[in-house]
Amino acid sequence: MHNNNAPTTMQEDTIDLRELFTVLKRRKKLIWLITGLFTLLALVYLFMAKPVYQAKSIIELAEIDKTPVQNTNDLKQKIEFIYHVNQKGKKTELPIVKSISLPKKSKNLIVIITYGYDNHSSKKKLEEVISQVTAIQNKELDIYIQTQKKRLLLIKDDIERNQNLTKQIEHDVTNYKEKLLEISKEDAALAGIYSIEIGKKQTELNNITNKIYSLKNKKNDIELSISPLKIHKTAIVGEIETLDKAVKPKKALIFIVAFITGLMLSVFLAFFLEFLKEK
Repeated sequence: MHNNNAPTTMQEDTIDLRELFTVLKRRKKLIWLITGLFTLLALVYLFMAKPVYQAKSIIELAEIDKTPVQNTNDLKQKIEFIYHVNQKGKKTELPIVKSISLPKKSKNLIVIITYGYDNHSSKKKLEEVISQVTAIQNKELDIYIQTQKKRLLLIKDDIERNQNLTKQIEHDVTNYKEKLLEISKEDAALAGIYSIEIGKKQTELNNITNKIYSLKNKKNDIELSISPLKIHKTAIVGEIETLDKAVKPKKALIFIVAFITGLMLSVFLAFFLEFLKEK
């Protein structure tokens, strides 16, 4: 029974396909007109649209001892706000900052893309943004360096004060030793007092010497922390990248989409009109 129905079904499908092609053939002028109109509009748009060129750069952000000088996300949001990146209701003329992104698995890289009507304007805009990023980063670095320098001055003053105190204690110990030699045979009790004082001074001297040693280590650590070995300033990775061809408009894509859209709409309209005619 299944085999008996198969030819009938195939026949009906054939008839339906013939009817469809008949409708398309009958409405071919409409189809070509609408498809041609959409294609023509796309060509007019492509002719009138100004080409947009892109400049791109990867920036390595400042670091202090391999730690970013500031939070990368905070910097990204700050730059986006300054240059109105992806801000709704805010229309800006080219050149613009198109996007700011953070590469995955990186804590000190930021990618900036700018658009302009030519490579020169897009590159110039990107250089402006890079200068802004560098200025923000340098401000953070300067705050850190100035803070460390103030600490360094305090430590140097502390070292100098303790060194002067050491000299004074050493002088006192020498005096006690001289007096001890003079009276050791004449006044045993007084000699004992001087011996105790010398012991106290020696202990105090050892404590101050240890403190000076610790302060000098701190001084060296701070000097190292603001040295080029520990501070990495903001820098461009490689060079600013520009393209010879415009990134917008995408001519081939727009032309194909317009042609297909016009064709689909015209075919739909052809069948719709045929449906209305039959009613």
